[in-house]
Amino acid sequence: MDFDIIVIGAGLGGLTAAACATKNGKKVLVLERNLTPGGSATSFTRGRFEFEASLHSLCGYSNTQGVGDVRIIFDELGISNKIEWCKLPTAFRVITKSKNGEKIDATLPFGIENFIKAMEEYVPESTASLEKLFDVAEDTVDGINHLCSTEEKINMSFAKNLLKEHGNFVRTAPYTVNEVFSALNIPQRAREILSGLWIFHGVDCDRLSFTEYILTLYNYIQFGGYVPKNRSNEIALTLSGFIEDNGSQIWLGSEVARIIFENSEAKGVILSNGEKILCNHIIANCSPTFAYSKMMKATDVPVTATKRSNMRTFGARGAAIYVGLNRSINDLGITDCNTIITESADSSVQYDLMRTLSSNNMCRVSCLNAINPDASPKGTAILTFTTLFTENCWANIDPENYFEEKDNFARRIIKLYEDSTGIKISENIEELEIATPLTFARYLNTPQGVIYGYSTDNKDNMLSRFMTEESDSDTKGLRFCGGFGTQGAGVHSAIASGRNTCYATLYDIEKEDKGVK
Repeated sequence: MDFDIIVIGAGLGGLTAAACATKNGKKVLVLERNLTPGGSATSFTRGRFEFEASLHSLCGYSNTQGVGDVRIIFDELGISNKIEWCKLPTAFRVITKSKNGEKIDATLPFGIENFIKAMEEYVPESTASLEKLFDVAEDTVDGINHLCSTEEKINMSFAKNLLKEHGNFVRTAPYTVNEVFSALNIPQRAREILSGLWIFHGVDCDRLSFTEYILTLYNYIQFGGYVPKNRSNEIALTLSGFIEDNGSQIWLGSEVARIIFENSEAKGVILSNGEKILCNHIIANCSPTFAYSKMMKATDVPVTATKRSNMRTFGARGAAIYVGLNRSINDLGITDCNTIITESADSSVQYDLMRTLSSNNMCRVSCLNAINPDASPKGTAILTFTTLFTENCWANIDPENYFEEKDNFARRIIKLYEDSTGIKISENIEELEIATPLTFARYLNTPQGVIYGYSTDNKDNMLSRFMTEESDSDTKGLRFCGGFGTQGAGVHSAIASGRNTCYATLYDIEKEDKGVK
């Protein structure tokens, strides 16, 4: 059985890579160790509730055909209209404390003009600086698109032209979020509201690349946020259907034990049942750290690859509390679909608080019923509390204390929500499920339960990875996609990464067919 490409892992990055390769006439085999495709893009049931495992909102998708990265990819595959989408009514609500101890409670809308207008109400005289911020954002998007689409040789002449055409992008690229906020004279209170979005990246604003931050902010506010009506697994199943309907294959329950190399070139895989499948091109939707240590012989891993993976640090570890309530959101007074609650508006302070289990007072609360009234049975509601940990603190818990620590953690986060919003839910909890970083590590095979890939601070961000992407591909015939790739973590990034890695692999195949080394 001959395949042009093997994809290891049926997360959204791997599925997108396989779908794009299939559309381009290649025969692809997707191998997934779990019995369902999608990775973290899945759902599960407890009692009468179906919980969304991971997706709070998808950015990069738009109601308008061909607008937004994800929409463009899905349009090219012809699957946009095969998924029933629900648009979020508002962008996000931030509840936190300013440096002087005052409570901040701000709800922001979609649409750049509406967003700036709402911010002006919370922070008078902020409009001018925010207009500059979104001007820079637009130039950054244009600059990134220029970089991604160019066929020019990147040299000094190219850099000069880029500076001339997209000056704000080039000037801000080396700096962090807080450095650019300061340069644009954004008022302190506005910074504290905007800084809440560092949670999307898991890196505080003193270290987070401004380019990475502003791309997220722009795509989300400009195009809106969406979720599939039937949970994120609808995306995975739609991609899977496209792959299989067009001649490629997906083997579920098929775990890859080893990637085969001969003369430093990938030649196929060996499954856990001993079956060998030969193929010269492999896309791995997993962590390079995992692949190098568990799926490859040490002698097959280039020294440069080992050094690079060891140099990088892991991003945030994930924990989630899934709550099924026996009353509706109207009965409980819940109106927000996405709420970010932190102890401090200073992202560096908050980052440090999230190093330990006892000091972590942060959650992002998603209410599906505020987006889709039919998300749960009539008269009920679903809430998902997601928390990040910036250190591997759950590994230090004694096994005999694990379940008690899970319960204490859930109680504290739920109380944080109740105290911050004034909405009481404890007495109405019908179903409760808790996922710690150990849960995510077991299900996703990610080191330490990391859900944000490698940390994307300003020393190792999306832009620097993009500029060195080809030199990073030093395992011939093997490329990586997903949250540990160039784009970083998140559903939007995983889908874009899958598409980009597919086309890089297609280029490898084209060179191989032409006999180019």
